[in-house]
Amino acid sequence: MSRSLKKISMLAMVSIMALTGCASANKPAADPGKSDETEFKVSAEPVTLKFYVNVTRLSPVEYNMFFVEPLKKKYPHITLEKLEGNLEKLVLGGEMPDLIFSDNDWHMPLRILDLPADLTELVAKSKLDLNKFVPETVQAIRNLDPNGKELQGIPVTRNAGALFYNKDIFDKFGVAYPKDDMLWSDVLELSRKLTRMADGVQYIGWDPRFPDHIISPYTQPFVDPKTNKALVDIPLYRKILELFQAHYDIPGIVSGKSYAYAEDVFIKDKRLAMQADWVLKILSQLLEAEEKGGAPSWDLVTNPTFEDKKGKGRHALSDMLVITKRSEHKEQAMQVIQMITSQESQMLMSKFFRIPVLNDPEIVKAFGTESPLLKDKNLAAITKYAPTPTPTPNIYDKEVQNLIRNMRAQMALNKKDINTVLRETQEAADKKIAELMKQ
Repeated sequence: MSRSLKKISMLAMVSIMALTGCASANKPAADPGKSDETEFKVSAEPVTLKFYVNVTRLSPVEYNMFFVEPLKKKYPHITLEKLEGNLEKLVLGGEMPDLIFSDNDWHMPLRILDLPADLTELVAKSKLDLNKFVPETVQAIRNLDPNGKELQGIPVTRNAGALFYNKDIFDKFGVAYPKDDMLWSDVLELSRKLTRMADGVQYIGWDPRFPDHIISPYTQPFVDPKTNKALVDIPLYRKILELFQAHYDIPGIVSGKSYAYAEDVFIKDKRLAMQADWVLKILSQLLEAEEKGGAPSWDLVTNPTFEDKKGKGRHALSDMLVITKRSEHKEQAMQVIQMITSQESQMLMSKFFRIPVLNDPEIVKAFGTESPLLKDKNLAAITKYAPTPTPTPNIYDKEVQNLIRNMRAQMALNKKDINTVLRETQEAADKKIAELMKQ
């Protein structure tokens, strides 16, 4: 979102208050004689919860398999109504979700709209045991509150980074397959061997995707919270851009306006030998292509790192369920969360290649076992590295992130040197933040 927190929050609050008739003002005051530590009793009257998928990929099949059908069995009084469209427009139009399926990387737009409720009290009342989760997934969500007090979501599944590769291209050029625990320098060397023209086809050895993907294990913020200045022109990004520059210097990588080769080139064109990315994103697309008989012969290894982060994973990325502040059915929404984080549900999701959040070796071991398309794949690479901590988010993160990603084109197409790219991007990011702060 390009508008400032103040402007959007005010607009959202005015609209919501008008639509709800300030319902909260009509609620009776709490009885001081009653304890807050009451038993978690939820009405079994039929209720419809409005459900919105924010940015996390959730196919119709997964939605039915993981949410709709289990709810019919476990809580038949709860029905989900899936909302579609732009979230801000839905909220301002009176369509307030009760539950939002999102992730911690895209939580700030929800905070800008003042949507997430603090679930601390509901967790206590429902006796949801947070100790059963992979610790990093809960911490990633706790970190979303700058004051460190609120819990604005519950982890449902998680994501991880990995290096996917096309076995056919390696076979074609007689190059050994990638291995677990590689460094980025190892990947670069493989890319030099695999980037070549053959039979009229330009093969690309590797695509590094985005600088913020490479920086992920470092827990590096986009914005300094004390100064509201971007953190771009720093030694760490210089190190990363040196890797990008070495990549662009390989003959054949930059051709005309082509310099970035994502999943289409890897999956559809089958010209890209290696791509490091978030597992669930690429895995779902690979499996979809495989079912249609059009995917490459692929496998995966651990996400590469620099030497100083060897054995460390990308930052913790938790798919999460958020209950909205203005939901009138928070207890029923918590029942949905209880169901989806149960051992039964987590085992089901794990079997169908959703990375579980429960700290249970048997559930982790079951990952992908119900998908014959994943047979004999190096699935252990996905969870071999523990996730690293996430930095505290800032409302200007996405603006800075977009500019950081644009540094690739400045180097590859405009042939700018690293010093110039870092300086100009820093200046552009600081200018953008200053403009937004005035709105």
